[in-house]
Amino acid sequence: MRIYRPAAAVATAGACVLLPGCLTLFSKTEVVRAEETRRPVRFENAQAAETFNKALKDKDNDGNLGGACFGVPFVTLYARQKKLGDNARFNDAVGRCDTDQDGLITGHEADIFAKVCGCD
Repeated sequence: MRIYRPAAAVATAGACVLLPGCLTLFSKTEVVRAEETRRPVRFENAQAAETFNKALKDKDNDGNLGGACFGVPFVTLYARQKKLGDNARFNDAVGRCDTDQDGLITGHEADIFAKVCGCD
């Protein structure tokens, strides 16, 4: 009987390491400005479009506006997250990138946008 106790302890420790899990009781993701239409924009050239789209894709926060979470290790009792809709995120990025607000994103504006986003 004493031989089985260490084996059981090793098996339990191995299961904890190899089979980690997490239990979530309530989780909700709310999309803000989801119904917004995409703002019309033109690009000076293909390079400007590629730079802008790559910077937008690589941007760190991915539209995350924050949220709240409550729980203990391995058990989440409540989790709530707010995210911008895809079109709203695009429109905000166009507003930041198009500095002269003429609806045309130049290569220079796209390069600056990529550097400010930290995506260059």
